[in-house]
Amino acid sequence: MPDWSIRPYSGTREDAIELLEVEKQSFGECPYSAQELAARLARPEQRVWLAEAAGRIVGFLSGLETLGLGGPRIEADLLGVHPHWRGRGIATALLLALRRQADGRQCVRGVVSLHNPASARAFARAGFAPSEWACDLLLYRIRGRAPRALPAWGGAVRPLAQRVEADQLAAIARGELLTPDRLLRSTQETGVTVLIAEKEGAIRAGMELLEVHTLLYSGLWIESILPSESWRPAIRAMVTAAIELAKERGLDEVGCLVPKDRWSLRATLLEEGFAPLDSYRVWLAHPLPAERTAP
Repeated sequence: MPDWSIRPYSGTREDAIELLEVEKQSFGECPYSAQELAARLARPEQRVWLAEAAGRIVGFLSGLETLGLGGPRIEADLLGVHPHWRGRGIATALLLALRRQADGRQCVRGVVSLHNPASARAFARAGFAPSEWACDLLLYRIRGRAPRALPAWGGAVRPLAQRVEADQLAAIARGELLTPDRLLRSTQETGVTVLIAEKEGAIRAGMELLEVHTLLYSGLWIESILPSESWRPAIRAMVTAAIELAKERGLDEVGCLVPKDRWSLRATLLEEGFAPLDSYRVWLAHPLPAERTAP
């Protein structure tokens, strides 16, 4: 039997303090106090699991539920184990706990750096499968709140709101498996925004944005662009609009995972002030049935 156990985060001040200590030993990137962290982890979308040994927290997995055009999902966002407790299967056990928490509609997704083989091994042992393709994470960090005009491209960018807009966007996003009804429903889902770029009365492109609040930041993820290969001036206008939306909401950054072969998107993001962070693979797993307790 292992000398550690897995349990859900309890919401207590003590859990927040000890989790923060493990984060400091693992990454040292969390900008929040224990009180601020506890407030973030009290948000309804948070899914946090802890590893405990001798009454002390020695590992954690911070997950969060997201909605969006691809359906509900649980993100395995930040996985940390105290250096003295690594190599004992704790990371794998935390990932398995998160898989058991997902309901039948949700997949579980993690993003793992190509330079972190230990994390990749834990995901593999927990039953996750990696994407064939690698991608780069590009980030725009919000430095000021002064508004900036959208680039002149002859059109307008705004959130999707009407059925006729959904009809047009679904029509041009052929092969993306989206319906107008799905697009409209997304406008009512917490944390989801779909931007549309319109010129001369026609929708030229769309962009799906997810608002997330993690242990390290609050931000927008550019989750998808519709269609995948869109007109570059429209993409650039929507990227700028996403940055401005993040400013309005008081968020810290905007991020986008860019497949290695999407050179045009990468160039557009770099032109708008994004910076590359690292290269990653996306790991996916289906939910697991919850463990049964003995009668």
